[in-house]
Amino acid sequence: MPDSYAVVLDVLTHTFGVPTTEVSPHRELGTLELDSLARAELALILKERLGVMCSDQDVPPGVTVEALAGLLDARAPCRPRTGPAEAG
Repeated sequence: MPDSYAVVLDVLTHTFGVPTTEVSPHRELGTLELDSLARAELALILKERLGVMCSDQDVPPGVTVEALAGLLDARAPCRPRTGPAEAG
């Protein structure tokens, strides 16, 4: 599963044209000039990209980029770790 913060950053910068220098973990979405329609679209795109539930209620103007990514990470299904088999 992709890192949610990286996906949020990618969507904000590439889909909505927010300059990378404007996005930081503690930045609130409302300060990035995203109106309610843009935030609803953001929620839909994140839901599609990450495969987790995300609605317009999850992206109010006061939510930070980091908090949104944390919410998405918390909703991600747990996946077993893959790696070398343990010698036994």
